[in-house]
Amino acid sequence: MAKYGITKVRQSLALAAATGVAVSIAAVAIPAHAAEQTLDGVSLTWGLNAESGAAGFAPGTCNFLSAGVAGNTGSSRVWTENDGFYKSSEGNVSIIKDGPDGSTMTPTWATKCQTGDGSNVTTGTGANQKVSNNKVVLSNGTGKVDPQTGEATVSWTGSFTSVFYSGMTYWSATDPVLTVAADGSATLKATASGYQADMNDTSKWIPIPGEEITLANLSGVELTKDGFSATPAYLGVDAPASVSQVKTGDNWGSFPADFVEFQGKTGTQSYWYSSGGAADPRKPVTSLNVAWEADFTGPVDPEEPENPENSDSKNVELDVTVPKQPVEPEEKVFKWNIAGDSLSLGTAKQQSIGFVASGTLPEITVSDTREASKGWTVTGKTTAFKDGANTFGGNGLGWAPTGSGTEGVVTLGEYVVPGSTNGLSATSTMASATGASTAKLNTGVHLLAPTDAPAGDYTSTLTVTAIQK
Repeated sequence: MAKYGITKVRQSLALAAATGVAVSIAAVAIPAHAAEQTLDGVSLTWGLNAESGAAGFAPGTCNFLSAGVAGNTGSSRVWTENDGFYKSSEGNVSIIKDGPDGSTMTPTWATKCQTGDGSNVTTGTGANQKVSNNKVVLSNGTGKVDPQTGEATVSWTGSFTSVFYSGMTYWSATDPVLTVAADGSATLKATASGYQADMNDTSKWIPIPGEEITLANLSGVELTKDGFSATPAYLGVDAPASVSQVKTGDNWGSFPADFVEFQGKTGTQSYWYSSGGAADPRKPVTSLNVAWEADFTGPVDPEEPENPENSDSKNVELDVTVPKQPVEPEEKVFKWNIAGDSLSLGTAKQQSIGFVASGTLPEITVSDTREASKGWTVTGKTTAFKDGANTFGGNGLGWAPTGSGTEGVVTLGEYVVPGSTNGLSATSTMASATGASTAKLNTGVHLLAPTDAPAGDYTSTLTVTAIQK
C-alpha cells in the first residue's frame, strides 16, 4: 500500500469560521471474495420527497402515500372515505408518518394530511413548511449480498400508491427491486401504473398499463451488516430534454429521467424536477433506508486438526531456489498519479441551507496498460470536519466527477450530493474502468456546512483510493 499525502488547506466560512481539506491517496488490492449470503426479512423505508406529504395547491387537498394499488375512481376527483381506496397497510406494505416528539405513527384517513403535532399540512417552505413526512415501508424483502464485493440484490412483493391533490391524480409502484453494484452505485426499479390525468381537463382519465421505471439512483452506497442508508440522486441531476427544467438555485435537480417521463402521463410531471415553481424546495429526494441482518465478519480460517494419539512425526527439510523475476516492462503496468499537493475551496457563502463552497481536486491521471487487465476503480471517502471540540459531518462534502478516459471502457462516478445522508463520508466512486485504459479525472468538490456550524478552523481528510482489478 502506497500513500500520497496532500497538505491541509483552509478556506473561510462567512461566520469567521474556516474549513480545510486534507487529501491523502492510497492504492490497495482487492480482498478475496467471501461467500454470497442469502437475505430475507429485508425492509425498505422511503418517503420519496417532502412534496409527497404536503398540501395540494387545489384548495382543501393534500398529497399522501397509501398502501397497495388504489382502485379506479373513474374520473379525476377527490377521494372520499367511503371509496375505501386509502390504506395504511396491505400485505408487505405499510405507511408511517411523523408522530409527536419525533416519533412515528400509523396515519389514518383522518390524520393522513396532518403533521406530527396534528396541524394541517401546508404548501409552505423553509420555516413555514408543514408536511406529514409520510413514508412507505416495504417488508419481507428477499435477495443476496456479497460483503466483500459490496454487491446486493433485493426484491419486494407489494405495492404502494402516491396520491396528489387528494386523489385527483395518483399512480402506483409494484414489486420494487434494488440492485447495488460493486462500485457503490445502486438503482431501485418497480413496475409503475396509474391513470392519465390533466389538471386542465378533469374528464381525462385513461388507465396506464404497467411499465418498469427507475424510482431512484444512488451512489456511494456502503453496505454494512445492518443494511445501509443513502439519499438518492436529485440535486444537480438533469431532467429529460422534453421538459423545461430550471437549473438555478439551491434545489435544482430531477428524479430519474424515465420516472419523470412516466409522470408526464399522470399530470404531476413538474413535481419531480425543478420547474421554477413554489414547490421546488420540497421536490428533492428524501433519504432511503434498507435494513437487513447479514454476517460481515468475513471468512474464518479452518482450524488445523490435532494429531491423533500414539502418532509420531518427523521433519523433512525442503529447499528451493526461486529465480529473480524479470521486471515487467514499464508500459505494461497500472499506474496513477495526482497532480499538486494542495486544494483551496475559497471563501464559503452563507445561504439558507448552510455555508457552501466549492473547488476542484488536483488532476488525477490513470494509465493501465496491463495485457490482461480487468480494469480499475478510483474511490474517495472523507472524515468529519473538526476544530477542537466543534465538528460537523463529512457528509457535508460531495463531488461531481468529471474528466475523460478511454471511450467505452472508462465510466465516471455518480454525483454525490453535499449534505445528504452520507455525502462523501461513505466510500464513493470517482471513476471506474472495465479493462486497459487511460483517464484524466478533474473532480469538483462541493461543501455544504450546516447553518449552525460554530465559527472555527475546521479540517478533514479525504482519502482517494485506486483499486486495480
